[in-house]
Amino acid sequence: MDPQLVEASQLFERFKAAFIRNDFNSCTDFLSQLKVLLTNFPSLPPLFQRTPNAVQELTLARDIYEHAVVLSVKTEDQVAFERDFFSVEALLYGYMWCDSAFSPAVPNLGPQPSEAPGSKQNSRIPHRTRAAPSHCIGEPLHKACC
Repeated sequence: MDPQLVEASQLFERFKAAFIRNDFNSCTDFLSQLKVLLTNFPSLPPLFQRTPNAVQELTLARDIYEHAVVLSVKTEDQVAFERDFFSVEALLYGYMWCDSAFSPAVPNLGPQPSEAPGSKQNSRIPHRTRAAPSHCIGEPLHKACC
């Protein structure tokens, strides 16, 4: 396995441990480090390169940003919420909407094995001027749930 992927996975485990302890200062520090590590993964947007670890990289990034959204809600950081919410949108839903004609390099992640904390609430969160994109996200959630 790629050493950068191992490093990011281990740091994410430390992030989740701090998250469970409600140590939000440590979570914020770990999250900053994780986001920097994610920039080294070529399978993530905007490159979408097919690599041997693409599925693991995309899954890890999706999990990190989902937790980042929940962290921003718990810390009541609206700016971070908006930034992370729209980042996770690309990772969580963007790959479901891509077809092979649009981007053949994007691997199919398939359904998410574990539901992210608060993911059902994401489609119901109206916030300022970005209510329309928020409602669009509800459509795939509704289809996936039914």
